[in-house]
Amino acid sequence: MEEHEKYAERIYGVRRGGGLESAKIWKAPSRGVVKLNCDASLACEGRVGMGVVARDCDGRVLFAASRRVRAHWPVEIAEGKALLMAVRLAKRFGYDNVVLESDSKVLISRLSKAMVYFSDLDAVLEDILMSSSCFNSLFWSHVKRDGNVVAHHLAKIVPFGVEQIWENHNPVEVEPYVFMDFLSKDE
Repeated sequence: MEEHEKYAERIYGVRRGGGLESAKIWKAPSRGVVKLNCDASLACEGRVGMGVVARDCDGRVLFAASRRVRAHWPVEIAEGKALLMAVRLAKRFGYDNVVLESDSKVLISRLSKAMVYFSDLDAVLEDILMSSSCFNSLFWSHVKRDGNVVAHHLAKIVPFGVEQIWENHNPVEVEPYVFMDFLSKDE
């Protein structure tokens, strides 16, 4: 196991976090770091919704994104695809120091340890790890559902078309949740 982690560190060159207790509320990242919360929704039969919100240390929304695809994925695969969407959007917007936060403890645990087995989920995990190799720093963080409520509700929004991205603001459907997170953030 030790050799595998050293190998993953050398290959991917990304600092990984983990092992911390899961937060119950959304917490702002450090200055200079962007936190991306993501989630997936399997509410409609044959449709998977994914939501991502990126915020800075002041809790300002840098972007919010919603994507809906036709698929019959298990929960872990859908959550993994939402994490992959977050990684790709962080790269697209040019963020170097990120915290990726999800309410899927299984995924965060496996990504934090760079543990890849041989299952359908591994292809998604490998895509996430490969796509995240460009960041200067990257921390995986598990948060309980209450701390991931903005991404959770973004995943339920039906976008105009396949994907919709809001830059420097968020859709009105999630505004109350963003405000609740802002009020709960530490000063």
